[in-house]
Amino acid sequence: MDKDLSIKICGINDSESAKACEDADYVGFVFYQKSERFVTAFEAKEISNFLSKKPKLVGLFVDSDIELIEYITNFVKLDIIQLHGSESLSMIKTIKKKLGKPIIKAIPVKSKRDVQFSKKFEPICEMILFDTKTENFQASGGTGKSFDWKLLNDYNSKKNWMLAGGLNIKNVKKAVEETGAPTVDISSGVELKKGIKCPKKIKQLIEYVKKNKFKKI
Repeated sequence: MDKDLSIKICGINDSESAKACEDADYVGFVFYQKSERFVTAFEAKEISNFLSKKPKLVGLFVDSDIELIEYITNFVKLDIIQLHGSESLSMIKTIKKKLGKPIIKAIPVKSKRDVQFSKKFEPICEMILFDTKTENFQASGGTGKSFDWKLLNDYNSKKNWMLAGGLNIKNVKKAVEETGAPTVDISSGVELKKGIKCPKKIKQLIEYVKKNKFKKI
């Protein structure tokens, strides 16, 4: 990993947490109504106004209608679309053709087979996001649980990719050293409780990651 580690803070749903994310590379809004971190398009647009340095805005969707994704993307002015459900290749191609935005495809991981499954999405997605597989993966992530990072030992991609799943200030260094992830995606690791972000934790984690040059061992 030659470039500095990139950071995505996901599940932002208030202005103070947004302000704390100004040095992050990506900020994620969850547009999945069953999530504790859900925000409306209007709320996301208002919150994004507090991002002075303008990290790239990512919208997380779970098996949403293309029309809804299009509306929210244009209204909020999202930079990237993250698909966290069971979206098919054909649907992803349609979304990309219609909106012309980079796509992040989340892959739930529990076995090597899951990692291999991600390869089918690489040709059409700008990033693959590996997250912990749960009984209800469509819960939009943020479970606070990690998967076995050794499953990524043989993973090799020329594209940027993200590691998610239970990451926090205590384990992010080890996670990057074991996987070589170029980008980390953090949600529950900077919360006071599920769905409630802590601006102080966000700032501390971003500062910690930016100051240290983590690399795969």
